Amino acid sequence: MKLTRCIPALLLLTFATGLFAGGTIKGKILYKKKRWVRNTAVYLEKAKGDFKPEPARIDQKGSTFIPKYTTVITGAKVTFLNSDPTDHNVYSPDGEKYDLGTKPQGGKLEYTFEKTGVYTQLCKLHPTMLAYIFVLQNPYFGMSDKSGAFTIEDVPAGKHKLVIWNERYKGDPVEVVVKEGGVTEVEIKLHR
Repeated sequence: MKLTRCIPALLLLTFATGLFAGGTIKGKILYKKKRWVRNTAVYLEKAKGDFKPEPARIDQKGSTFIPKYTTVITGAKVTFLNSDPTDHNVYSPDGEKYDLGTKPQGGKLEYTFEKTGVYTQLCKLHPTMLAYIFVLQNPYFGMSDKSGAFTIEDVPAGKHKLVIWNERYKGDPVEVVVKEGGVTEVEIKLHR
């Protein structure tokens, strides 16, 4: 009889601890020219945990990489599809430097990322095609909107270093302290 009375209390405790599994980082990217604050990547440099890489897909359609920004964890396999009626190539001059070759419509190319970093994706046949893959150690990542606002949720409590990436400008790493169930606010300035 006593055990059945304990079960609701245990369920409530389990539910309550699940609600506060981490904190949230809310921030704003600042720059004098507002148009450059959009699509700034902000992510934790390192975090404790065993993170399972999930596969990702990038399509080539209308001579465009879709999506333009992709985030994966080290060890993830990315599949590049070709939905265009023309051949496409996939290569990157960054990090592990690879050229996956050329495939016709319906073809696919694959690559598994082993090192962290930002990888520019290009097509030798269509020089205007451009995309970026963010290969991270952990899943704590945010991308700023057109106002410069970003959010990173479920961040483990503790002290962390935020790293910033922008296509055109630089941003210095920022130290933040995240509290369990709390919201940490930060402003990050871009510079040349």
